[in-house]
Amino acid sequence: NSFVPGCVRRMIRSYRSRKGSNSVLFRVLKTFSKGSIDNQVNLNDDIHFSDEVYDCMWFKVKNFSQDADLSAKNLASIAKKIIRKENQKPDTMVKTFYRALQYAPPLLLEKDTEPMTEEDYSEIIGKLSYPHGNLMEVNSPLECFLENSPAFCAPLPDDASTSVCDLQYMSKYQVTEGTPYRYGGKAYVKDGKITKIEGLDHVGDKFDTKKNIFLSSFAVHVVAVRHAVMGHLAMYQKYNMRLTANRSKEYQDLWKKYKSPELLMKGLIPYYANMVNYNIQLLIGPANSLVGRATSFTNDAMTLAFIEKYEEYYSKTPEELIREIGSCGSKSWNSACLRAWDAAKKVVDIICRDLKGSPELKDTDLEDLAMLLWTGTFYHGFIGDFQLDNVIKGNLPFLLTGEDHKQTKAYGTLSSVIGASTMSRTMDMDTLGRYFYTKEDRDAWKEYQKELTLCAQQVGIKGFTYESNVYNAIDF
Repeated sequence: NSFVPGCVRRMIRSYRSRKGSNSVLFRVLKTFSKGSIDNQVNLNDDIHFSDEVYDCMWFKVKNFSQDADLSAKNLASIAKKIIRKENQKPDTMVKTFYRALQYAPPLLLEKDTEPMTEEDYSEIIGKLSYPHGNLMEVNSPLECFLENSPAFCAPLPDDASTSVCDLQYMSKYQVTEGTPYRYGGKAYVKDGKITKIEGLDHVGDKFDTKKNIFLSSFAVHVVAVRHAVMGHLAMYQKYNMRLTANRSKEYQDLWKKYKSPELLMKGLIPYYANMVNYNIQLLIGPANSLVGRATSFTNDAMTLAFIEKYEEYYSKTPEELIREIGSCGSKSWNSACLRAWDAAKKVVDIICRDLKGSPELKDTDLEDLAMLLWTGTFYHGFIGDFQLDNVIKGNLPFLLTGEDHKQTKAYGTLSSVIGASTMSRTMDMDTLGRYFYTKEDRDAWKEYQKELTLCAQQVGIKGFTYESNVYNAIDF
């Protein structure tokens, strides 16, 4: 870990010669943004089982070595720019990127204060496409919160016309020196407006300041907690590992014996999904990760907050998790979460009917597979793409200023890279559905897609739909 790659040493020398400039940091950030990849499910590959696992931050990942050549090919564009070696293992590359982030200079907000332009965004995002296009487009952090409030604001027990989003759990975590506020706040919403914010007594009576503190807290809650920590680590990676790590040869052979179940497993746990969650340390890891650079938390506080939320969510069963997620939103959101869960269990039950009763299966295996499906389609289809669309344009601002957010080139470059780095895509559901072996399986898959569309309509968020915009596995 003490080894410092040559590219990092060169960056340090360049930084020392360019103090007072964001140019070196921008160059590092823009390199990271080029790493997103499309179509990561190869139906000719074997299911990615592994008997070797190791710890990564607060969770486990499968060994990469058996597929290092494939990964190097997929990530060649990054490897060429960062370490100039196309055959490096992906874990080696991520460690190099992480060191580069740690050694890179800080973001200077007093520099590059002109507004971000469409040309600036295009330079960072390149040919990558927004998953929802303009379907869920909003124009400000406040609009972002209010438009999506059905998924985050629960109705009061004694007044269904008013809903509340409680982010007070953030207030106990330390912020960086010189930051005059702490994250947190409890916002009440009625008739499409925030009517009251509680829990920020240290701010005084300045409603606009409280509102902006809450909106920054909401950004961290959505991008880091609900998307990265909950969606990727405590949910998707947990069930990925339970189904594919350190399982018997008989169990592995069982999945290869039946074509449609094997295809479903391939679609939900492609090799790159494991790599995606290993990569997540670049997004939310301690010591100057991408989100770490954008928030006002100290590195230690951010790490503690994420570990505590991870352990809270990881300890829950699938049913408990889904009810927890549903209860944080409107009655329609809660109903849609449960409806999608029932639909996921039903389609897994149909496609995997020949596996039921097999002694090689644990009692929880098919429920775990249904949880992967629910997470990768219903949950991540919303939370992943919703946060991606909005973090890029500054509608989910992390910094705790208490003022209306300004999407300057300095902050906008960092926020755009955070979003662009989460734009990898796997196979879409329409494509996967064509390859199921029997008509019964294909029909069941189409029915599941119809249910997802109805669930999205039920939620009532403007522009939210799974039609042609849903991906069948976790994408990052």
